[in-house]
Amino acid sequence: MVKIHVQEDCGNAPKKLFVKDLIVAMVNKDRAFMDQHTTEDIQWNMVGGASIKGKEPVLTTLQRSRSEAVTELTIHTIVTHGYDGVAEGSLKFRDGTTQAFCDVYRFRSSTNNAPVKAITTYAIALAKK
Repeated sequence: MVKIHVQEDCGNAPKKLFVKDLIVAMVNKDRAFMDQHTTEDIQWNMVGGASIKGKEPVLTTLQRSRSEAVTELTIHTIVTHGYDGVAEGSLKFRDGTTQAFCDVYRFRSSTNNAPVKAITTYAIALAKK
């Protein structure tokens, strides 16, 4: 089971709670939640890496990269406004490595629980302590 740490203020607004739930769904392999809350034409851009388009390839790659070897998820900050949201945190993996991440989300609309239509990920491998 993945250990999950979230700052208390990360859930004090409906859209912040939605972003938190989406990230938790990624690491817990909750494909049904991810499928329900993303658009068919979703695009995932990994800065300095690949760009993937379409629900099936994006969700498959997200699950593979964010869940298979993750042992701990920490979310430090979630900020949302209108069509956009940002989450910043870290992932610890079974092999002892840690990755800091910042995901920028673009929603289909500004309403709460609007599906995600784009994600841009900034990720940095951190040195082992």
